[in-house]
Amino acid sequence: MNIIFRLFRIYIVIIIFILSGCVSTDIKSDDGNQISFNKIEAYKLKPLDPLSIRFNGIREQQGLEVIIDEGGFISLLHLEPIKAAGLTTSELEEKIERNYIDGEIYRNVSVNVIMTSKIYYVQGEVMQPGQFQLASGTTLLQAIATARGYSPYANEKKVTITRQEKISQYNMKEIEKDPSLDIKIEAGDVIKVWERWY
Repeated sequence: MNIIFRLFRIYIVIIIFILSGCVSTDIKSDDGNQISFNKIEAYKLKPLDPLSIRFNGIREQQGLEVIIDEGGFISLLHLEPIKAAGLTTSELEEKIERNYIDGEIYRNVSVNVIMTSKIYYVQGEVMQPGQFQLASGTTLLQAIATARGYSPYANEKKVTITRQEKISQYNMKEIEKDPSLDIKIEAGDVIKVWERWY
């Protein structure tokens, strides 16, 4: 119960920090130079990001829901696979339009790309296993807290993340002692809290 309370407290502090925003957008580096955070980079798409693509000017295809594959590509009607990973949604819109027009497939087409919600999964010995919406910056500790913490049978020394067919194992007791070891969760991650053997 104490661990659940600690995880809940950490989660609440992080949420308050995110919601309150930063007081200053400029800080000084160790050498005294001012660093500005006023420029916010647009999100670059990654493999397994879900997309909603809407087309104007194509009768056969009004809308499409796709997930960027592990190689970073998407497949669309009449086109070779298009590399989407590493682009912003605006850059991908332009690339799709250009491919259709330059390839003389359509004379006039307008494309709108929206990134739909990302999810991750928590399985095993947690109080509320299931799928959860991924908020920016969600960590492994936060993901377990979102699943209402560990069940009484949880092995906190054996938690795995399956990401793009690669499995990594973590000791949550060590991460709780040193939060700098905490791992950021990505879309499609499958987190499993294993059962403790008595």
